[in-house]
Amino acid sequence: MTKAIVISIDGFAGFYWEDPRARIPTLRRLAERGVVAPRMEAVFPSTTWPTHVSLVTGVRPERHGVAGNHILNRQTGRVEDLTGDPIHDASALLRVPTICDRAHEAGLKTAAVDWPATRHATSLDWNLPFFKDQRVFESQTAPGVWAELGALGFPMDRQGEWAQLPKRFMKDAMVGDVAMHVLARHAPDLLLVHFLSTDSLQHLYGPRSPEAYWAIEYVDDRIGRVLTSLAGALDRDTVVFVVSDHGFLPSTQSIRPNVRLRQLGLLRADGHGGIERAEARVVMNHGAAYLYVRDPANAAAMARHLVSELAPLPGVSQVWTPEAYAALGLPTPLANPHAGDLLLEAAPGYSFVDDADGDEVLGPPKYLGTHGQLPTHADNGAFFLAAGAGIRRGSVLPAITSRDVAPTLAHLLHVPMPDVEGRVLTEALD
Repeated sequence: MTKAIVISIDGFAGFYWEDPRARIPTLRRLAERGVVAPRMEAVFPSTTWPTHVSLVTGVRPERHGVAGNHILNRQTGRVEDLTGDPIHDASALLRVPTICDRAHEAGLKTAAVDWPATRHATSLDWNLPFFKDQRVFESQTAPGVWAELGALGFPMDRQGEWAQLPKRFMKDAMVGDVAMHVLARHAPDLLLVHFLSTDSLQHLYGPRSPEAYWAIEYVDDRIGRVLTSLAGALDRDTVVFVVSDHGFLPSTQSIRPNVRLRQLGLLRADGHGGIERAEARVVMNHGAAYLYVRDPANAAAMARHLVSELAPLPGVSQVWTPEAYAALGLPTPLANPHAGDLLLEAAPGYSFVDDADGDEVLGPPKYLGTHGQLPTHADNGAFFLAAGAGIRRGSVLPAITSRDVAPTLAHLLHVPMPDVEGRVLTEALD
């Protein structure tokens, strides 16, 4: 029976594959015995939580339910950062089965290390989710997993610290070691592993920066250690998928649409960098942003009116009303309240922020690298590589979509995965 390991390199843009400055000997050796798609189209918004859920469900956010990294809770009026799963269990976010659900139903053993949107996922037999807050780590990690890793000497009291942007390379070292431990002790049939420092350092320093190349080489080395621990299993019964979730664009200016809404009298800043009350407000998703209207009875009319105010802002490339969401693969706010009443996209070189203070609608960038824009942008393509049992050797695939990953995994694991938008990558199979 085939076993599968899915390794996500967050933010590993497809353009790095042809870049000689990207030192990735592990991936290049792996590609020699497998297949590569240097461009894999993600979903929109191209941020970590929606894209990773599409990788494991085979459908777009319209169906799986995760509409962004950041959303407004319409009931509480508070912005929720879904990244790190601080609030919601997987069952509260996901509206369709994942490949882990299907594999578990078929009697296979499943495991995940740092994979997004997996908090208390009942179909994972072993799971160390990615949390960003130490209190969440301690309260929401399964007690048996916490005790097991603590007994092995992993610094469980440092998880929240290491999950912060500048220190995620330390967490990635642990992710690789935990993955090797899980493979050796628990022998899952399906293992999901997520490395994050490639994304983090590109946010901080920009794509194609020296720090970005260092992070890519660093994670390539972590993956090499994991693969070495397989001791020939790729030649027998194991397939490895290496994927990413989006590309990366440079960011030189931030767009501050909430400043314009404040000038229109639609929100009030609290004087401490936050928003005290809003009839309408924008929630950033890096290169995309949702506008939410407080009054549901007036939402459609106000949103249509605000198109003329927000579309002309410098750096805004497109604004969509919910009538256009289906073509983008997104749910309407009527079907899923996490979706906004308008959707904005930033032009390349720009990203959104939530700030509402001051008078300038443009400001310095919060981060030097961004993503979230439409996945069709040249530098926003993701990456796919597969090697091992059942995979053809030495092929380069044309562009594929991230929705193709789950059905192809299901085919190799011999589990059903019906009613998906992606397809089985038959051209990659032996």
